[in-house]
Amino acid sequence: MTRDHFRTIGALVGLAAGIALMILLGFRGMVSNAIFGASGCVLGGITAEAFHAKLLAHRESDSHDSTINRGPKS
Repeated sequence: MTRDHFRTIGALVGLAAGIALMILLGFRGMVSNAIFGASGCVLGGITAEAFHAKLLAHRESDSHDSTINRGPKS
């Protein structure tokens, strides 16, 4: 999956988490929904993008380590 896919999924999860947090804290109304929803989307997208970068770096280091340990291909 690409970075954009991770960011989109993270934003949707963040939106749901932001609205759930709003309800749990007892806030109601359109302004509260907009603030919590937008904050959740932004934080979810940033978190998912950072997770993708760490996952990609981990995969690259694993592939680099495995080629070093195996030696040249014959």
